[in-house]
Amino acid sequence: MKPLAIMINAVKKVHIEQSFHIPPLFVNMLYKTRGKGEVSMFKKSKRFAALILCIVCAVSSIRYTKAEQQAAPSVDIGTARAALLIDEASGKTLFEANAAEKLPAAGLTRLAALTVICDAFDSGAIAGDTAVSVDETASRIGGTTAFLRAGERMDANSLLLAAVMINAGDATHALACAALGGESNAVAAINSRLAELGVSAVYSDICGANQSFSAVELASLVRELINSQTYSKYGTRFYERISHEGAGETELANPNKLIKQYSGCLGVGTGSSAEAGYCGVFAAKRGESRYIAVVLGAKTGAERFEIGRSLLDYGFSAFRSVRISGAGEAFGSIPVKGSLKREIGAIAGDDTVLLISTSKKEYALETELPESLDAPVQRGDAVGMLTVRGADGEVLAETLLVSDSDAEEAGFLDCVKLIVSKYLRTDG
Repeated sequence: MKPLAIMINAVKKVHIEQSFHIPPLFVNMLYKTRGKGEVSMFKKSKRFAALILCIVCAVSSIRYTKAEQQAAPSVDIGTARAALLIDEASGKTLFEANAAEKLPAAGLTRLAALTVICDAFDSGAIAGDTAVSVDETASRIGGTTAFLRAGERMDANSLLLAAVMINAGDATHALACAALGGESNAVAAINSRLAELGVSAVYSDICGANQSFSAVELASLVRELINSQTYSKYGTRFYERISHEGAGETELANPNKLIKQYSGCLGVGTGSSAEAGYCGVFAAKRGESRYIAVVLGAKTGAERFEIGRSLLDYGFSAFRSVRISGAGEAFGSIPVKGSLKREIGAIAGDDTVLLISTSKKEYALETELPESLDAPVQRGDAVGMLTVRGADGEVLAETLLVSDSDAEEAGFLDCVKLIVSKYLRTDG
């Protein structure tokens, strides 16, 4: 064989290996060496060559399928004592490890007070420009603080920054007292809120010293917190400064590294102690999907963040949230008997966001409405049901359909007026 032909065949051989990722052993079976480095195509058995190519492609396909399976998202919780991932919209648990056990939570116990404080800001019970006096109790709180002094005054917005960004105990205590009318009232409000959320903790002080939480309880608390408009304004702040009354500034650097390192991170908080280890609660949103991850008892701060990141990655990789309906969206109309109003519209009572596995591609909507309604009908009355079913028929979600308007019952005079108006239109 001529040198040019040898070179061309060699190039073809390398191209087959690299383009199709075929092992050299199989490629060599398609070629025959004939001494002095000459290589020629194994011409006498073209069918055999084609068969080998098919086998090789199949083997290659199997190899890549296995690789994709190995690359599927997984969560390694390392040394953590507990971990949890939930879907924020539904509260559904997507991953859990020892999530129900009560464990020390370090500074995360202050999130209960922060939730009540944000509620007060949301409702207008306290304004951002309110001047707050720092009492002796607040100034003596240890752990992470904003270095507040007894007797100093600071605006509520600055204290809120410290409470949200660095989980400052002194700022949290001072704000809770100001917003709720004193320490005893604040503690009562915190315990009431915890009871509403099904958290079995009873506080004797605002910051919840020495309290224990399960990962499930912390996730329930944070679901409320991240839906606060007030918290949303401050939750992703990374670096700020607050000014003290005649005594310089305090720099606030958010210890939650995921705020800068994880796309869509919403917060929420971290804490650590010798007893609790390294703890953190993290929330993130991408598109319609929002997840909350809880890590308790990790050995190092770096491991805490890595587990939190892995939990959130798992959520965004393995599940997707689909908006099925928005509150007020129309899903048909229903005739009304006994009313001058001929029909009312059936609308979705709430937003419906469906969480499904990325492996499930199909779902169907079913609207159940009555043939008619009897007057009177009030705006907001339940009139039907919107059901989401998977491909196998299982119910994935349900939401009530409600009336979009009132339909009052027609009286005798109403009927007379209707008859007369119709007669006049006909006569004209």
